[in-house]
Amino acid sequence: MLPTFLKKEIKRKFRNPFHSDQKLIIHSCYHKVGTVWFRRILSTIAAYYGLNFQKSKPHELKNNTEIFFDDHSLVDLSKMSNYVGSHMIRDPRDIIISGYFYHLRTNEKWVHEKKKEYGNKSYQEYLKSLSLENGILAEIKRTAPEIRQMAEWDYNNPNFIEIKYENIIANEKEYFEKIFLHYGFNRKAVEKSIEIANKFSIRNIDKKKSSHIRSGKPGEWKKYFSKKHKEYFIELCNDALIKLDYEQNNSW
Repeated sequence: MLPTFLKKEIKRKFRNPFHSDQKLIIHSCYHKVGTVWFRRILSTIAAYYGLNFQKSKPHELKNNTEIFFDDHSLVDLSKMSNYVGSHMIRDPRDIIISGYFYHLRTNEKWVHEKKKEYGNKSYQEYLKSLSLENGILAEIKRTAPEIRQMAEWDYNNPNFIEIKYENIIANEKEYFEKIFLHYGFNRKAVEKSIEIANKFSIRNIDKKKSSHIRSGKPGEWKKYFSKKHKEYFIELCNDALIKLDYEQNNSW
């Protein structure tokens, strides 16, 4: 049995995916913005090519990492060099609705930690104690800081390819091809990576069995947002939807 590092060296030699100089690949995203989906794709691609994949907090980034999964878009790019990346966003209102229903059922540790701000209940217990309307208001409050952060991202960074969740789920092959070409993959690696991505396609996921995907359809917020939700969202998130090109004004 070959040790892991030798297996990786063999894969590097015979499966080099890059057409030129290799750069650190960073994928930046946010909670409920295809995080599990992309993590599975990129970690599988990394394993296939013998690349070092890492999902962690930015300050824990290792020197030998070759694909870094930044699931809250917190990496300090001013301290980075020789990198290329993808950054994915989603309509914040759908993030809120998706997050609300997910947090009602998830087993993630943090959701079950009791806190004073929730009356010594866990966040999940707190949500379950509220009506649907008040639960969504609570999720707006919890998500607002990340939405403001999303709106302040540097969308003019040429090292990053910008992706909207709504666009990629509508045409996965086209957008994954753009992403993998942007990473610097050669044509053969692009085709293989698209093949890998297709295995994890949202279209192929049984939503009844998935713990992370309930619907995934764009515009689901329209079924749940009341006037009170809209007003509270604008109060906390200001003109984020305009900056993110999801609305032209705040009269939605």
